[in-house]
Amino acid sequence: MRRLKYLFLKSFDTKTQILLRVALIGVIVGCIAVAFRVLTEKLSHLFYYNLYHREYWYEWLYPIIICTCGGLFAGFITHKYAKDAGGSGIPQVKHALNNPNITIRLRTVIVKLIGAIVGIASGLSLGREGPTIHIGAGLGSKIARLMNSKHQKRALASGAGAGLAAAFNTPIAGVLFIIEELDKDFSSTSLGPAIVGTVSAAITCRLLYGDFFAFHFQSSSGMSLSSIPLYIILGIVCGVIGISFQKSILKSLNFYQQKLSFIPAWTHGGIAGFLTGIVALWLPEAIGEGHATLEGTLAQAYIWWMIPLIFLFKYILTLVACGSGVPGGIFAPSLILGALLGAMFGNSLNSLFPFLDLNPSTFAFVGMGAFFTAISRAPITSIVMLFELTGNYDLVLPLMFSCIIANVTSEKLHVGGIYENLLSRQGIKLNQYTNPSYLQQFSVKEAMALDPECVEENISLGSLNRVFQRTTHGALPVVDAEQNLVGIVTRNDLKQALEESLKRNTKVSQIMSKSLIVLTEDDNLHQAIISLHEHNIGRLLIVDKQNPKKLIGIMTRSDIINFEATKEIDEP
Repeated sequence: MRRLKYLFLKSFDTKTQILLRVALIGVIVGCIAVAFRVLTEKLSHLFYYNLYHREYWYEWLYPIIICTCGGLFAGFITHKYAKDAGGSGIPQVKHALNNPNITIRLRTVIVKLIGAIVGIASGLSLGREGPTIHIGAGLGSKIARLMNSKHQKRALASGAGAGLAAAFNTPIAGVLFIIEELDKDFSSTSLGPAIVGTVSAAITCRLLYGDFFAFHFQSSSGMSLSSIPLYIILGIVCGVIGISFQKSILKSLNFYQQKLSFIPAWTHGGIAGFLTGIVALWLPEAIGEGHATLEGTLAQAYIWWMIPLIFLFKYILTLVACGSGVPGGIFAPSLILGALLGAMFGNSLNSLFPFLDLNPSTFAFVGMGAFFTAISRAPITSIVMLFELTGNYDLVLPLMFSCIIANVTSEKLHVGGIYENLLSRQGIKLNQYTNPSYLQQFSVKEAMALDPECVEENISLGSLNRVFQRTTHGALPVVDAEQNLVGIVTRNDLKQALEESLKRNTKVSQIMSKSLIVLTEDDNLHQAIISLHEHNIGRLLIVDKQNPKKLIGIMTRSDIINFEATKEIDEP
C-alpha cells in the first residue's frame, strides 16, 4: 500500500496524480461491474432454468420460492448491515456529492453489491445500473481516502460516472450523467478526471466482457418531416405517464412504510419476491432486469396484445420491488417501460392510420429515452446514452424531439426528477447552489486584493477620468473624507456622464452608485461566487466585520479563478 501511495502521491505532479487516481478508480469499478454482471447472469440462468423446466406439480412452486427467498435475503442483509444500501443508490450519491459531511461506507458498497446481485438474479424487477453507480461512487471515495487525497468529491463523482459507463458500456453518457443529474455544480476542473474515470471503466469492461452494444437495434428509416408531430405527441405521452410512474414509486414506498409497518421491514423484499414469483409463472417477460424483453420489443417479437400486458405488469412489479427497499435501480426498468410504451404507441397509430405504414420499433427506441427523461429530467444523458447503447444514429433527431418534449411536459406537471423527490421524501433538499466543494473551505480573506485603490467622492469627473486612464480597473470604490465607504463608480458611469454632457468639474458623488454588494473577510469563496452570479456584477467590496463602512479589500471573478488554480497546483 505504501508503494501504491508513493506512486500516486509523490512520483508525479498534482494534476497527473489526480488523473492516475481516477484511472485506477475506473479500472476497479470496471472490474466490479463485470463481476456484478457475470454473477447476476449466472444466477439468473439458474432461476430461469427452473422457470421454464417444470415437469412435476411441485416444480411450479420453485419460481415463487426462489423469488421470495431472494427478496427476503436482499431485504435482510440491507436492514441488518447497511440500511443506506437500499434502493437505487443514485439519491445517496447526489446527497454525498452535495454534502461534504456525508461519506459512502465500504460496508454499504459490499451490501449493495451482494443484495443487488441476489435480488435482481431472483427476478425482482430492478436494474443493476443504479447500484453500479452507487458502488462506483463509494469505491472512488474510499480509494481517495486511502491515498489521503483532498479531492474526495472529485473521486466520488468520477467513480459514479465510471459506474454508469461500466454498467451500460456508455462512457460519454457517464460523464454527462455526472454533469446533468448527479452534480449540477460540476466544475470545469473536474471534467478531465471524470472523462478519464469513465473511459478507463469502459475500456476495462470491454477487455473483460467484450466490445458490444448493450442492445441491438437497426431502424428501417430515420425521421421524415411528416412524422415530427407523432414524436412530439409521444414525448407528451411519455412525460405524462412518466410522472405517474414517479408518483407511484413514492406512493409504493409510503405504502410499505405505513400500511405494512406491522411486519419487520426486512420482510418487505420477500413480499415483493412472492408477488414477482406468481407473475413469473405465466408472464416471465415482466420480471427481472428485462434485457431480453427489451430486445424482443425492439425486434417486434411480441404479438401486439402482449405488449400492453407486459407493460402493465412490468409497471406494477417495478413499483412493488422499489417500494420494498431492497438494493436495485429503476434505470433499466424505466428504459423497458419506455420501449413498451413507444411500441404500444406505434401499434396504435398503425391500427388507426394503416396507410402511414409506421415501424413500431422506431417509436419503441424513442420511447426509451423519452420515458427515462420524464423520470430523471436528464434529456442530454438520455439522448447520448441511447445512441451509445445501440450505435444507431438514424433516430437521433426524433429522439431529441421527444426527450425535450417529455422533459418540458414532466416539469410542468411535477417539479423535480425522481431522485430529487426521493431525497425530499427523506427531508433532504438540494438547493441550486449546493456544491460544498472546495470553495467553501476558503475564506474571502485568502483571495481578496488588499489595499484597493479608491477615489474620494469630492473629486471631479476630470480627475476620475485620469485615474481610469492609468489603471486597468473597471470600477473603483468611493470613500468620503474620513475614508468611509460610500459608493462605487464604474467606467460605464463615467462614460454615460460624459455622454450626457455633464461638466468635468461635476463631483463623483453625483454619478456613483450607493447600492453596494459587500461581504466580510470571514465569508467563504462559495458565497462570493454566488453573489457575483446572482447580482450579475464583476466585483465585490470586502468590509470589516465590526465596521461595515471600513473597506479592507476587493474581489473579482479573476481573483477567485486564480486562487482556485493556485490551490489546485499547490495541493498535495
